[in-house]
Amino acid sequence: MGVMAWKIGATAAFLCAFAALTLRWMSNCGLALPAPFSDPMPGRQGRPATGRELVWVFVVALLFRLMVADVSFTLWCKVTGESLLRGDIPALWCRWDAPHYVKLVELGYGGYIEDGQPLFLVFFPLYVWLVRGVKLLVGDTALAGMAVSWLCFGWGSTYLYRLGCEEYGPATTRRALCLLWCFPFSFFFGGIMTESLFLLTTAAALYHIRTHHWARAGVWGALAALTRMQGIILIGAAVAEWCQNRRSFAWNEKNWKGEILAILKTLPLLCLPILGSLVYFGLNYEVAGDPFAFTLMQRHWSQGFLWFPQVLAYLAKHALTWPNVTTRWEMWIPELLLFPLFALILWRGWKKHRSMLTLYGFVYFILTYCLSWLLSAGRYLSCALPCFFFLAEDLKDRSRATVALGAGMFLLQLVFLLRYFSWGQVM
Repeated sequence: MGVMAWKIGATAAFLCAFAALTLRWMSNCGLALPAPFSDPMPGRQGRPATGRELVWVFVVALLFRLMVADVSFTLWCKVTGESLLRGDIPALWCRWDAPHYVKLVELGYGGYIEDGQPLFLVFFPLYVWLVRGVKLLVGDTALAGMAVSWLCFGWGSTYLYRLGCEEYGPATTRRALCLLWCFPFSFFFGGIMTESLFLLTTAAALYHIRTHHWARAGVWGALAALTRMQGIILIGAAVAEWCQNRRSFAWNEKNWKGEILAILKTLPLLCLPILGSLVYFGLNYEVAGDPFAFTLMQRHWSQGFLWFPQVLAYLAKHALTWPNVTTRWEMWIPELLLFPLFALILWRGWKKHRSMLTLYGFVYFILTYCLSWLLSAGRYLSCALPCFFFLAEDLKDRSRATVALGAGMFLLQLVFLLRYFSWGQVM
């Protein structure tokens, strides 16, 4: 009875939150609604980023990645007593999913077989293809994987800076970047994983959506959909911004003939992320003879869709009862705690930010917690980009709190990274 009540209550809370965000978006699109849905957003001084600022962000992002790699390597050698060379750093980062990406680069999806099946079709292909290209230049697969991640991290940070400057101005944007970089699970941006590529493609798509460059937004969205399944929800962000820009629900202002023509002209661009999914389905068909073979392969990894109240229920159970106490603190407890923390950030910001960002951030957040065997919530939430802007806005004029939070998160990041190097349950 208690479990059913929890599911009903959590689902009702989700529906209320989604309805509130949708009504506020409709108000922004011109529909006459009462407060609080029609409350104006706070005034902000956004502006385009300068070329000099973007170069600065790119260089600092790469230096930050270098610093994290060097500091973590030094700490690892001191903690373990191992005598490693800095040339061993790429091998040190080959943990959990990273070796699978290395094998996919070297053997291809059809050549990397386990239990007689191409089980690794669940790994999306864009990162694999990029690393394969860079490997031709550097020779070593792990090094190529880290090079792609570092460059995508730098480029993605510049797009995130451009997006933030347009919406919030440079001060809030710099604060958001620092919070993102220091987030305890952001070390994955420097490893042989898809996080940095997803950061780049998502930040670029959101920036072009914000600036109404629909074709560019669609192309970046297609690349995001080739990087991770969640890339497809950028269609929703684009539609939300397009409707708000045209005040689509201001019925008395509409020239319906012109509106229909505008929809027919723009909708194919907004839906371009579907092409990324179609390419992925084509890869599945080529390798396994079934465009949806990845859904079968997910069963091997105990993955599938599970409504988030059920996910939170098993997270809470494992956080309290998992036999290995270390695993509780490395995986289950952080995943459980991150849910209310990110929910709080979204709740505090639902009336203060552009609807495109709040809707995208909310849907991405909920989908993160809809996996039947959630092992990497922290890693996935590192790409919940709007939430870092929302937190940065909350910390405006609170420099001491910002420094304390950033420092605390970065120390946790180093702890989790060292456990990751040790094959701890951080993945």
